[in-house]
Amino acid sequence: MSEAPRFIVVDADTDSQSELYATVNSRLLEEEAVRDSFLDAVSAREKKYPTGLDFGHCQVAIPHIDPEHVITPGVLVCRNAQQTPFRAMDDPDRELSVRLSIWPLVTDPHNQMDMLGAVISLLQEDSSCQRLLTADPTELPEILAGVLKAVGQQE
Repeated sequence: MSEAPRFIVVDADTDSQSELYATVNSRLLEEEAVRDSFLDAVSAREKKYPTGLDFGHCQVAIPHIDPEHVITPGVLVCRNAQQTPFRAMDDPDRELSVRLSIWPLVTDPHNQMDMLGAVISLLQEDSSCQRLLTADPTELPEILAGVLKAVGQQE
């Protein structure tokens, strides 16, 4: 039986994407959730395949990476005090101002699409972004229950 997906919250105060990535990477390494290759891999992937999404009511990034860089499944929610520029997934020339980023940690490649679908479905609800940004960290696993389930499901 595999370990339950981990849930990690990072409240950051960074003013650049590289600082944000370094902060998240540091926390994930501390939690032994990712391999040393994670930061370089997720940074390179973001340059090639931007992860910013504009839902109208909020702008969010969903940086994700191939399973070989992840040790344990889970989800990290990063709430940044400052807006960070991310390029839009659907229009890489467009810059979005993001305070909320959701970092799926998938160890089974079959779970990646379900997990991304669960994140997008959640964020389409008007209140979800605000709740994720302002809720007490102890309330976030309940808000993200569908995402955690998708990350940790077994084949």
